[in-house]
Amino acid sequence: MSWWTDFPRVSVTLHNVRVGGSLPADTVALARLQRMHCAFNAWDMLGGRYRIRALTLSGGAVWLRHNGNGEANYRVFRVDSASTEEAMTFAVEQVQLHNVALGFADSLLRHHYVVQARELEAGLTVTPDTIGVAVRGPMLVEALRLGADTYMRKRELTVAAALRIDRKSRQVFIRPSEITIGEGMYSLAGTVGWGGATRLNVQADGRRTDIQSLFALLPPRMSRRLAAYRSRGEVYFSGTVRGELSAKQNPQVKVRFGCRDASFYHPDTKQTLEHVHLAGTFTNGAQATARQAVLELKDVRGRLRGRPFSGSLRYANLLDPTITLHVRADLDVADALRFYPTPVIRQASGQAKLDIKLNGNVRALRRNPGRAAAQASGEMVLRNVSLKLRDLAPALSGLNGSFLLRRNDVAVTNFSGRLGQSDFLLSGMFRNALGWLLVPNQALLVEADVSSRLLNLNELLSTPEAAGAVSAGSKVGAAETNGYTFKLPANLALDLEASVAQLRFRRLRARGARGKVRLQQQVLSTPGVTLVAAGGRFDVRGSLDARQPTVVQAHTVASCQQVPLDSLFYVFENFGQAFITARHLRGELTAKADADLFFTPQLRPLTERLEAEVHATVRRGELNNFEPMQKLSMVASREQLRHLRFDELTNTVYIQSGTVYVPSMDIRSNVRAASRITVTGTHTFDQQMDYHLAIPLLPGLRRPVFKTTDGGIATSNGPELLLHVWGDEANFRVGYDRERAQARRNGPAAAPSAETKAPATSSPAPAPPPRLRDVLKTPIKPAEKKPAIPQPGEYFEF
Repeated sequence: MSWWTDFPRVSVTLHNVRVGGSLPADTVALARLQRMHCAFNAWDMLGGRYRIRALTLSGGAVWLRHNGNGEANYRVFRVDSASTEEAMTFAVEQVQLHNVALGFADSLLRHHYVVQARELEAGLTVTPDTIGVAVRGPMLVEALRLGADTYMRKRELTVAAALRIDRKSRQVFIRPSEITIGEGMYSLAGTVGWGGATRLNVQADGRRTDIQSLFALLPPRMSRRLAAYRSRGEVYFSGTVRGELSAKQNPQVKVRFGCRDASFYHPDTKQTLEHVHLAGTFTNGAQATARQAVLELKDVRGRLRGRPFSGSLRYANLLDPTITLHVRADLDVADALRFYPTPVIRQASGQAKLDIKLNGNVRALRRNPGRAAAQASGEMVLRNVSLKLRDLAPALSGLNGSFLLRRNDVAVTNFSGRLGQSDFLLSGMFRNALGWLLVPNQALLVEADVSSRLLNLNELLSTPEAAGAVSAGSKVGAAETNGYTFKLPANLALDLEASVAQLRFRRLRARGARGKVRLQQQVLSTPGVTLVAAGGRFDVRGSLDARQPTVVQAHTVASCQQVPLDSLFYVFENFGQAFITARHLRGELTAKADADLFFTPQLRPLTERLEAEVHATVRRGELNNFEPMQKLSMVASREQLRHLRFDELTNTVYIQSGTVYVPSMDIRSNVRAASRITVTGTHTFDQQMDYHLAIPLLPGLRRPVFKTTDGGIATSNGPELLLHVWGDEANFRVGYDRERAQARRNGPAAAPSAETKAPATSSPAPAPPPRLRDVLKTPIKPAEKKPAIPQPGEYFEF
């Protein structure tokens, strides 16, 4: 306290001040201040004139609150009912607030306001009936929260306001005051009554406003996407708030806003909308409810880089919205993207012309898009549009076509373009297109005729990293790195009549692919597709199921006619093994395969789950330079074994549990000493072999012997050399098949022969071959041999 140096001026400074609130059970202080300085004239106090010349508050917070019962915590002054003196008057000529937080909370209305007074100056006059307040200076609005919405978060503003509080009438009279937000200035005037429910009669008008200051008045959920934009030109705003504000009632709100010959631009891209005109209104209706609220934008027009656009919007009933929209525009797609960037589209070019009308209820559209979109119509035309999308590695380019909106569907005419190296031409219908665009989780059905000159699956199925290598023409692309990813969208359905002139995938080069393709619920299927590949013709039908996140299952029935074996093995990369390859084989394959295949989403085959049944016939076959054949040099010369030829070979091969089962078959070759070789055995996917061979020792020198037993005929061509081939492809052995020879000597009662059976069958086991000594004595006929029948679902990857 200081009084002797400048008497009668007296000053008092308090540190670490705490002022308690007026609520009985309130534990939160009304004010906490690091420093409070007060200066007054001693003669004024002695004379009953309570006038404080200066009051400075520094470093702290003042919290005004209304609890759930509407009781306030700031009524700290009490009237002395026993006093007969004249009521006290009180005045503070100058109040300064340095870095003081001012807060107000109303639990009943769910309002919460927090502002930071940095260098605020104020004046205060208190009489028995009125309180006068004048405020001037900058402040930071931390947040103004009304219900679930927060307004003006972290906004700098400058206030020049004056108000008078009438205690008797319980009203606050707001004299014409000004609030500056950025470049915009808003005038505010009216009354606020708190006798009972709060009643508002406030009018606000904007002067020198811009789009930034208008967006500052909106909650972030409404202004977040537009907050970066700036404006030049005349932007106006005015509104009124009249009526009761309580937990049961909202005041009536009327707002007018718009612009005249204004420009709007994005500060990062510098793209500008020019000569923009707009007239907008908002009201919550006579009953002041969200159900009666209406937002209207009328006479919207302007230009984007010289290209015109126009339209209108009416959005009615915030609880059950109904939209009336009309948009007309002739745009450069690149300019539109620069003005309104979207993370989904990274780059764009070309022209788009559209004229769209929509009138409908949003809830009805979500519930039943087909019926709700009865008043949707319009047309969009694309001209040489290119798009680079975030979630699609190959770029879309050269997009042209016409799209006609009728209700919920879009008729597509001559929609053409390129997807990376691939191209397409599509005409048909996009069913439920409007619902798919506007409502989450809606499905789009495409019914169309599609043709393509080139379909490059290496690029379309590649991950973004591998796709870049493919697009750049790198020799190390998706095929070498296996950088594929396969995923079918859950909200897309297809019914296509497709034709592809050229199709590429890894080593496959197919021509003339044609057939129906369907997609539904992440299952891709075809009743039949024909194509020419590897020098022959293929017919394929089946399905590809991608519903599981970790496994892709394919069921195919495929057939081929007269396919060169060496081309087939080359195209299918030797079927993942190196034991017998394309350089070893010649001949023509005609086959039919029924297979179940399994892959990871990266298209890596799960060979242990592969099942197949393959019926194959090879004509004019050759086995050339196959090193394992040299181990049969005891029956033929090495030169003959180096070029082994056979006329026709027919068999049914089964694949299950990672093993290829080869039933017994006769190979008739050009080697006279081994003109007929009987082969049976198994070959696993980890290259473990187990083959059994029977080679006649006296081919052609002994007439075949026949014997009938139990209705069957058995044939014997004389003594045979029985060989066993086993081991892996890099280290295998060829030896005398002692077990099989012993089984033949023991006769029918011996253990089952080494002939390979199908992996699962209900047929009885075939009888063992006759013993050599019995063959030399008399013709015999073994028990009837029935063909092995696989279980359903066995298959061969083709």
